[in-house]
Amino acid sequence: MRKLRLAFVLIAAVAASGCPNGCDQISKILNPTGTSVQSVTVSPLSAQVTVGGSVQFTATVLPTGVSDRSVTWAVSPTGLATIDNNGVLTGVSAGEAVVTATTVASPVHTAQAIATVVAAR
Repeated sequence: MRKLRLAFVLIAAVAASGCPNGCDQISKILNPTGTSVQSVTVSPLSAQVTVGGSVQFTATVLPTGVSDRSVTWAVSPTGLATIDNNGVLTGVSAGEAVVTATTVASPVHTAQAIATVVAAR
């Protein structure tokens, strides 16, 4: 409990000073081993795909020291596209869908992208 209180005091002090060179210290207190998931990003942030076509999305989980950097993929609404376990989205019907990557090790970390599915010409 004392370590947690000290962490909050340090965070408050650094935040009040605008975080000049203190962000690394906060990170070390909150994640001392560097092995807890801190964030996830999805690339590309937006993509266009034709009905029947596919596009690859990738997820980057940080920090790189996390032992389980896997994610689960989802797409919504489900009728517009499907996405497999490797992040390959396939267009099903024209419209705009949201692609979401969620870290397996810490499911509170998610990232999203937009996929626009267009009719084939």
